[in-house]
Amino acid sequence: MMGVRRTRMAWVVVVFLLGVLWAGPIKAADYKVSIHDAARVFPGTTLLADMSQVEWPRIVEVDFSGKIVWQHRLRTARGERSALLDAALLENGNILYTITNRGIYEIDRSGRVVWKHEDPGASHDADRLPNGNTLYNRAWQPKGSPVVVEVDREGRTVWSWNGVEAFDKPPFANVDHEGWMHVNSVTRLTNGNTLISIRNFNTVVEVDPSGKVVWQITFRGHDKRIGLATEGKIVGVLNHEPEPLDNGHILLALRQPQRFVEIDRATGTEVWSWSHPDGDRALFLNREANRLPNGNTLGSAGDKLIEIAPDGTIVWQIHAPSGGQNERKFHKAIRIAPDGRTSYGG
Repeated sequence: MMGVRRTRMAWVVVVFLLGVLWAGPIKAADYKVSIHDAARVFPGTTLLADMSQVEWPRIVEVDFSGKIVWQHRLRTARGERSALLDAALLENGNILYTITNRGIYEIDRSGRVVWKHEDPGASHDADRLPNGNTLYNRAWQPKGSPVVVEVDREGRTVWSWNGVEAFDKPPFANVDHEGWMHVNSVTRLTNGNTLISIRNFNTVVEVDPSGKVVWQITFRGHDKRIGLATEGKIVGVLNHEPEPLDNGHILLALRQPQRFVEIDRATGTEVWSWSHPDGDRALFLNREANRLPNGNTLGSAGDKLIEIAPDGTIVWQIHAPSGGQNERKFHKAIRIAPDGRTSYGG
């Protein structure tokens, strides 16, 4: 009888020690899928940046049930204000990600860093260009500092943009909230120009290689935090992640009210929009929308990812792990096709 008690006690100690060892990185529950219409989703897996645990951010690939099929866990020092905001699949199968206050990293599937560009100003978005260069944004920058940068494989800056020539004038000149412009995404277009999202100005612009603005759209709204009221055809503030579509339109996230919007660039008009049927709160901190090949839209909010059919029906909805001290858990996500190499979004 004494031997049995000792055995039980030993197992209790083992379980307790295992719990202590794993308590740091695993404090939140698993992902929860609340909606899944298998016949209507675009097939594949979903790659996302998860900031549920601030000290243990991770890049995760999940299937439609929420099961983790691959992950790479990072570590931030206690008190370090770093955020994992972007993760994308490259053509070579590697992952490119950005973490604020550090820089941009390319890792293989074993987690080995094969390339890096250390820039503490790098923030929301980094894209690998066809020529091998990397294009990225720098959000929290004072007026005059580069907010978009392109570097080559050796880390040398080959192009940058600071927006001063175009926007150092009323009503934008004196804005100061988390930087001057707070650029939150950048995309190199097929024509060689660059699409840039300027959050603080409620504006999206296209600039040519000389830095000249050749197209822009400003939204109508008043952001009290920034103290800027702007006019435009489309209502909304805090634009995030405009993505060019094959039909020449752009798709992006707008807030107040929270929704995803498709815009005809030629006319500057809204041609499609989607709001969550459970109200604005259900799209709190919405940040990105990507159009999938079957016409569905994959969108992100603070604590969930949502796939929406063209008729507005939610066909997949996954929730971030419960617990954790961060309300901004999901920033962006991409869909990886069944071939494991083709991805949509980034």
